[in-house]
Amino acid sequence: MTTPRTRLRRSAAIVTSLATVAVLAGCSSTSSDPTAEPSEPAPTGYQGAPLSGPAEPGEAPEPEQTPVGQVVDLPEDTHPWGVAVAPSVGQVYLAARKQQRFAVYDTESGDVTGKDVPGAARMMDLAGLDGPLLLPAEDTGELYELALPSLEVTSSTPAGEQPHQAVRVGDTTFVSEEHGHAVRAIRDGEVVKRFTQPTQPGGITAVGDRVAAVDVRANLLFVFDAESMELVAALPAGEGPSHVVPIGDDRVAVCDVRGNAVITYDIGGDPKKLGSVDVPGRAFWIEADAASGTIYAALSDTNKIAELSLRSDGSPQLDATVPTVRNPVSFDRDPEDGTLYVGGYADSELQIIPRDAFTSSAADRG
Repeated sequence: MTTPRTRLRRSAAIVTSLATVAVLAGCSSTSSDPTAEPSEPAPTGYQGAPLSGPAEPGEAPEPEQTPVGQVVDLPEDTHPWGVAVAPSVGQVYLAARKQQRFAVYDTESGDVTGKDVPGAARMMDLAGLDGPLLLPAEDTGELYELALPSLEVTSSTPAGEQPHQAVRVGDTTFVSEEHGHAVRAIRDGEVVKRFTQPTQPGGITAVGDRVAAVDVRANLLFVFDAESMELVAALPAGEGPSHVVPIGDDRVAVCDVRGNAVITYDIGGDPKKLGSVDVPGRAFWIEADAASGTIYAALSDTNKIAELSLRSDGSPQLDATVPTVRNPVSFDRDPEDGTLYVGGYADSELQIIPRDAFTSSAADRG
């Protein structure tokens, strides 16, 4: 069991060993050939960062509390991982784990239907409010763009070995090649850059012209410039991070799964860590209302969603938790009304949490 004191010592050791990790763009070691084949990872990560196994969500017990909001049964073998809400068409898409299939929830009728898709996704995101849906397929190594609401393929581009997540910045899409040991930049169907510093990139997002990618084995947050296509910085990211989300201005938040924590950063200018806070469980997935700076984290092993806010210095604080279905691995937030749509991995369920649940009697105030 990791105590706070042990965690502090480990974090300090990581910071010490990575004192020279934050770099200027001129120190980049990006591949000069954007079409080069992936290379095997080094025994250590970027600039000697120690490697660990990627932090997984872990198993969860049967819920001890009644899940807040509404619970909808999905087909029993769905085991949803990625979740994407498309309010413009009134649908919620849940990627069936290791299957080329979505469960589709209609927000008006409450009906659940199945839809075949061309690849098995882990995480998926909308490129814009009206789509398309970016589907990085782990099994085919392709990045598919799907039209809404038909989910028909509008484009398909090679995306490396086991692509994990994608984000669009202007006319360029950045994809984390989890087992390709790189972040790939795609424009007009062509690879224009491969950033080869990450050992195993997982979650990826963007703020303005900055792209942030989590290295789930070297426990680093990489920051790239989408215009110059250069590495800007690499910052320590806890004991086992997984995903990252914009939280307003030039700031992002990272969920530290193994460290049971949420960490915030400013990635504009000279990127820096702003602060961190412990949460009661393995924070595997993270979303935010960037306008208000409100952060939500799925605590996958304790059956909770945590709500956090930002202090004046940008550091996070825990405000409340609400009970969920078993093993909430991921979720998405409706940007129009703040509703959270949570995928219960263990029992193939969808939980619908209204925004006011975090101020209700069911909430455990931080």
